[in-house]
Amino acid sequence: MRATLSILLLTLVACAPAGPPVGPNEREWSLLTADYQWLETNRKAQKQPAAGASRKERIELLLENHKKLETSYSAFMNKLHEYHDRTADPRAAQLIAREKILLGDEYMTVLSRYDKALDLYREALELLPESADAKQRIALAEQKRFVSMTAFAGVKTGMKEEAVQSLVGLPREDWIKQVVQNKRVYSVWIYPKADGGASAIYFDNGVVYHTNWNAAAPPSDGTAK
Repeated sequence: MRATLSILLLTLVACAPAGPPVGPNEREWSLLTADYQWLETNRKAQKQPAAGASRKERIELLLENHKKLETSYSAFMNKLHEYHDRTADPRAAQLIAREKILLGDEYMTVLSRYDKALDLYREALELLPESADAKQRIALAEQKRFVSMTAFAGVKTGMKEEAVQSLVGLPREDWIKQVVQNKRVYSVWIYPKADGGASAIYFDNGVVYHTNWNAAAPPSDGTAK
């Protein structure tokens, strides 16, 4: 009886299906590559902003395109992460890092969410410690994260929004406040400072009429946000 059970157990072990590969393999990578090419094709087919599109229009279109691709993109990235975690395939690390940089670029250039962009760039650098692209973007995001006194001092009364943007960039979309009075559009752009305070630039129909380097004081405990 014992001999019979031993033979049966050995047979079951021998016939048990093998688990997924624990090292890089061409079969899985080819499937992932095909999925990524399909995703890239769909991403490029999405509507692009017109040359003269406003920032609001660009943001809305970006979010709309992301929503359309969210399900397929999430499914692909989950498969890619699972493959990378299981196999440590350097090609998967490169692809994940590429996607983090692309997403970080959107946060930095369209949404002006520099902290989020920094997080993504740093995650890319963890995957690819020698990545020059990630290092350059980290430096740029760090530079844009807080408004500099030198750049802010260059903003003068009478400047238009485009000139201000070229000097100090655009703040986050939720840090632009606007009100309409007597058919005039008054707006304020708020910029965080390294000390935790904030500066502000005031516009009247798109033209600077006032600036305030110390529009908001830093936290009372002296810690920057």
